[in-house]
Amino acid sequence: MRRLTVVVATLGVSLVLAGCGAIPGIGRDPRIEATPVATVICPQTYEAGHAEAGLVPSDFTAVAVLRCDPYASWEDDDGSWSGALLERLEGDLEPVLAALASPSDPRSMGPCTAIGYLSPELWVEDADGRVVSVAVPSDGCGAPKSVGLDAALAALTVVDETFTPESLVDSAAATDAGCATQASMLILAGPDATSGLPADADADVPDDQVIGEDALIPFELPAWPEVATVDGARLCDYVAGLGSTRSPAVTGDPNVFAGVRELATAEAQAVLADARHAPTAPSCTDAATRWVVVHPSLVSGQSQPFTVELDGCRRLVDPGLQPRAASPELLDLLTPAG
Repeated sequence: MRRLTVVVATLGVSLVLAGCGAIPGIGRDPRIEATPVATVICPQTYEAGHAEAGLVPSDFTAVAVLRCDPYASWEDDDGSWSGALLERLEGDLEPVLAALASPSDPRSMGPCTAIGYLSPELWVEDADGRVVSVAVPSDGCGAPKSVGLDAALAALTVVDETFTPESLVDSAAATDAGCATQASMLILAGPDATSGLPADADADVPDDQVIGEDALIPFELPAWPEVATVDGARLCDYVAGLGSTRSPAVTGDPNVFAGVRELATAEAQAVLADARHAPTAPSCTDAATRWVVVHPSLVSGQSQPFTVELDGCRRLVDPGLQPRAASPELLDLLTPAG
């Protein structure tokens, strides 16, 4: 896979070929030999421990190529994950080493396209287990140079791969339960969020108003259903990612699915009756660690869900995405036993 590198050129200087050689640094490969380190860092970061990418040292006896994909996906019994994939490739390394040793072009002093380039994040391992981070040859504008590297890597065999999960994108357990993978706390802010118009705007768009980028189209957000129409509810429970017992524990998830419960008609109607009259939530920044998303079931169909923080600010986000204050009685009704 390739790493995203953005190259923006602003130089518009016209130089003759003879003049380029007179400028320090122009005309030679900017890469230097990489320093061997003990461990691969996948993905590479620019924090402590970052290994500077460069040329494979001349005295380095290569036995494998290690390829890191920082934006990989992975599927297992838990669902679909995003994270970093580290592959070990073995085989005839000579074509790969030859491609990596190809010189980079001198830095262009002319205009370059402002575009993002993807370069492989590659390491080379020697017989002693040391590794070097290698820099792919580039052209004068910083784009990966066509040196046959992709074909050389494709000829190798992937003998091992290690996936480090970052976030659970789709939870199999949540999908089976009819719940979302994560509890959403999206809140609409503004003086008149329910209409989609600013506070000083008319309720209707004038007839002569042309709908364009400067106009807002009014819309009506979902409202609470009538209590009498509710015949049950599904409760989807979530906990903070750091407090999850799911293995492996993933810190990239703000919250993770923890289970599902069902409410009978009387309980569901009591929950809705209380939630409908919740007042506007006060300003609060306390972080929640437990959430429940309530999916009311109606006699004829489904209603829009609403989310409640069981701790922290203890807010209720209603079907119209407005923050309200959950009452102690509502929290008691929604908090799982034990």
